[in-house]
Amino acid sequence: MMESLRNFLTGPRLLIVVLVCALPFVFLGTSSLGTTFNSSFGNINGEDVKEIDLQIASNSTVQKFKSVYGEEFDFDMLDEEFKADAIKQELIIQKVLYSGAKSMGLINQSTELKIKKEIIKSPRFQVDGEFNENVYEAQVNSSGFTKESYIEIMTGLSASELYRSSLNAVNFVTDQELYQLASLLEKSTNIDFIKINFDNLKSEIVNTEDEIKSFYEANEILFFSDEQKSFKYLVLDQSNYSELIEVPDSYLEDGYQNYLNEFVNAAQTRISHIMIDKNNYETREDAFDSINKIEELIKNGENFSELASVYSEDIVTSDIGGDLEYFDKDIFPIEFDEAIKDLELNEVSKIVELEDTFHILKITEKNLSKPLSADEVKDNLLAELIETESYALMLDEFTNLEDMIFNNDSFDQISIASSKTVYTSDLYTKNNFDFESNNQAIKDYLFSPNTTIGEPFSVDLGDRIIIMALDKLIEPQLQSLESIKDSVINMITNSKAKEKMNLLATEIQSFSNDDEKNKFIDAYNYVESDSFVDVKRYSSLLPREVLNKVFINQADTIISEDASNGDKYIVTIKKFNQPLETDIQNIIEEYNTFSEEIFVTRMNQIVNNDIFESARVNLNNLIF
Repeated sequence: MMESLRNFLTGPRLLIVVLVCALPFVFLGTSSLGTTFNSSFGNINGEDVKEIDLQIASNSTVQKFKSVYGEEFDFDMLDEEFKADAIKQELIIQKVLYSGAKSMGLINQSTELKIKKEIIKSPRFQVDGEFNENVYEAQVNSSGFTKESYIEIMTGLSASELYRSSLNAVNFVTDQELYQLASLLEKSTNIDFIKINFDNLKSEIVNTEDEIKSFYEANEILFFSDEQKSFKYLVLDQSNYSELIEVPDSYLEDGYQNYLNEFVNAAQTRISHIMIDKNNYETREDAFDSINKIEELIKNGENFSELASVYSEDIVTSDIGGDLEYFDKDIFPIEFDEAIKDLELNEVSKIVELEDTFHILKITEKNLSKPLSADEVKDNLLAELIETESYALMLDEFTNLEDMIFNNDSFDQISIASSKTVYTSDLYTKNNFDFESNNQAIKDYLFSPNTTIGEPFSVDLGDRIIIMALDKLIEPQLQSLESIKDSVINMITNSKAKEKMNLLATEIQSFSNDDEKNKFIDAYNYVESDSFVDVKRYSSLLPREVLNKVFINQADTIISEDASNGDKYIVTIKKFNQPLETDIQNIIEEYNTFSEEIFVTRMNQIVNNDIFESARVNLNNLIF
């Protein structure tokens, strides 16, 4: 397999693929979903939605929240409906990106080959530093994939990310597309609106003691305390095994000599390339003519990097002058090795032909590094030995304890056998759990309804292994009205306020003239009105969710929309205004010369509002 992949290699790694290749193992763990991947839950823009898509969208949503709120953020603490909506939105975005990538031809053989290259380089699939197909197959099979389906999924994800990045690329849009986008961006609207202030409305609501008591008694299920649990645990810490390691006398000296030998023989050459893809031409000869003309330009003194940017058909490296980074014989085709082995710095190779591509290579860096000192190498070797051997010793001890877990021995028996200190955790609820940075595996074990007191469980944290058992369980209890009265009052008030707002909104939309509307507004201190002209999509005059709703409706209509802070807007859309030609040209100039970043931000708003919101979504809502 290694050899065949070398022969088919046509370009450099996609930067995003390093992450993408590991993604399914992050969200799938080691449990197989088997054939459920094939079950369809509907479609988006004509693309079937399968269980694997839901898994990816779910994982991506969690990671987005953690990127904003920190790694300790617990996605599970959010409201179920909110979580479902967030995952659904991410699912729509991903499938729209996939269909966009597909329509642009980004899901192709070249992308697939780049994925294969990253698979070969992934340590996950290697044995002794070399790609092992058996390990690869076992790994992907354990996660519910075949070798082929894993590559297919990764190719799609890679192409989707490339398509996403292309939306932000300076040269992505044509002049006509840029004109259309600028026209859409500068389109404005004239509106009248009435706003009902949620907080001000709440402040006027009065709840009687009888109402509070009745609500509490009728909704007791809402006022039970959370289940509380604690656990006993012991820790196997890798650092505690370091002092047990013996270093052979000759180990460091032999290791240093091996390093010097490897350094001398190691490739220290950086290359760039210009690639012509035969698949883009009717015949091989046509493709050769193209690469031959480029070769003549190079011989005439034209800049290699600039030629790569203009003519190279490798979409990944053309924008960076064709840079392939440092040459590696285990990754690049053997034809590349033959072509560059006698070249000096800045020299250019002859035309190299592979099965699907032609290449011209250039040496851009050569033998620039120096070997590390003996002390540096020996320190690194010693640190590596301690790291490896201490981890192995920890695993050895854990293996014995793990056998006891599998034999259903109690935690107390395991703790005696280990001679480790036993600790007791705090009492946790599902919402205040923060042990080991809110470790999800421990949390799932602790709050599973199937976990019993004293039942041992282990979690591998990398440099530590924790063995634990549920120690104490405090069942949920009905909290007294006195202890949660403020919460009860807030729930009643919110309910009354929302009901009142909906009634008022309905009444407002029934007014037949301005006099009725003005009298209504004057009657309530939490109701206000205003009018705006030439309001654009990216305006800060109104909440984003309200403007989004406005711009997907038509003139001479009335809409009602809740803002994220609870306020309700009843908006009369009077008209839409098409931008002046001068406005369009100004924003095009802004894009082309001064404010590309600003424009891209605004363009992305349009993409999100108009492309994603208009996506053809046909989903089985039962999955949400």
